[in-house]
Amino acid sequence: MKIRNKLVILTSLLAFLACDDDLLTVQDPARYTSPDLDGALDAVANGVEGDLYATHDGFVAYSALASDEYQHTGTWAGWDDVDHGRFRFATSPADGIMNGYLRTRWFANSTAERLENVLGSAAATDKMMAQIQTTKAWALLMMGEGFCEGVIEENGPVVTDVQMTTAALAELTTAMATAQAAGATAYYNWALAGRARANLWLGNWDAALADAKAVPDGFVHYAQYSGNSSRQQNWIVFVATIGYNNAGGVREKWWPHVDTDKEMLIDPYTKQLDKRVEIWHDPGTIGVDGKTDYYSQWKYKDGEADVPMTHSDEMKLIEAEVYYQKGDYAGAQTVLNALRAAVDLDPLPTTTDKAKVMEYLLHETFAELWVEGRRMSYLHRWGKTAEIFKPINDANNLRPLPRPSKFPMSYSEATYNTQIDNSLSSRCLPMSGS
Repeated sequence: MKIRNKLVILTSLLAFLACDDDLLTVQDPARYTSPDLDGALDAVANGVEGDLYATHDGFVAYSALASDEYQHTGTWAGWDDVDHGRFRFATSPADGIMNGYLRTRWFANSTAERLENVLGSAAATDKMMAQIQTTKAWALLMMGEGFCEGVIEENGPVVTDVQMTTAALAELTTAMATAQAAGATAYYNWALAGRARANLWLGNWDAALADAKAVPDGFVHYAQYSGNSSRQQNWIVFVATIGYNNAGGVREKWWPHVDTDKEMLIDPYTKQLDKRVEIWHDPGTIGVDGKTDYYSQWKYKDGEADVPMTHSDEMKLIEAEVYYQKGDYAGAQTVLNALRAAVDLDPLPTTTDKAKVMEYLLHETFAELWVEGRRMSYLHRWGKTAEIFKPINDANNLRPLPRPSKFPMSYSEATYNTQIDNSLSSRCLPMSGS
């Protein structure tokens, strides 16, 4: 897999170049030209996918800081602002993340045009088209999940997170049809898993359940990384992991529940070790700030570590939530207990209480999706941000409520997009309660 990792990341440059034929036709023998790229379609398509990955690990880091997974332990003002909820439109360090997802989509558009120009009608059923469509749709899905508003098309109007997710659902359905026609099973399943998530986020319970059940057991799609350079490395490792840079560490609320010898979280219900949540700490280790005890995520241990974007275990969590939403609390617990059994944890204490089952969902999604860029959006969707952060605040009011529960749209997109009013008063920022 690592050979392909390097191909995907290293060819991101080709996807950038493929966006502008005028740039490419400058008479420079060292520069890729449009005909060169027409003859390297596979590399260009891989580059589009790689560009998504180059953005995604940044989203993992910022969403961890915005949730109760991670806290700032360094000296970076942007990270400190996200940790403490001090961000809004025009001041959000996550602007670059939205810009990256948008860039992936625009690269995908130009690459699809290139495929159609070179392959003609055959492009509609080509594996590369399935790859590009799925990647483009996933970029929009992540924007709908992480940002309160954005755009769908280049220089398009502002739309809400719900509208982005709805559009992503349609794009994922199209990608599934293309992948099926092309025999591209891996992209079909990636798009299917994305559609299951989109349906869940939109409250389409039956559709979410059907899609989740259709994803094969053992399926996983990774954002892939390489150790060749800092840009190609897993960023959460490069900037926030012991042995690299201690600028961000596990949030303090979890410290008392870590077995530092076994490097795992202690399950709150059975006191067994939970191998899903690996956390490293040695006494006396501190962050870059020179004062904060440092507990490092230990799920990703080196710069080449791939990050799951989705997997069949997430689909099981979707099943469990659908059962919860439909009032089938026993069914929800059965699914959660099967996930726990797979990692040698005993079952959860049986309950018929709705609030207790939600507590189980909160913890099990935390553990199953640990440092995968999901916690912030789950807390937002369930309306749990204030509840989770209230006990994290302290006498010095360092993490006060209300608190942003999603990221605002990119200031640069609002500035340069002629259809957007970039005034603060026109922009959204969902805030948790007090």
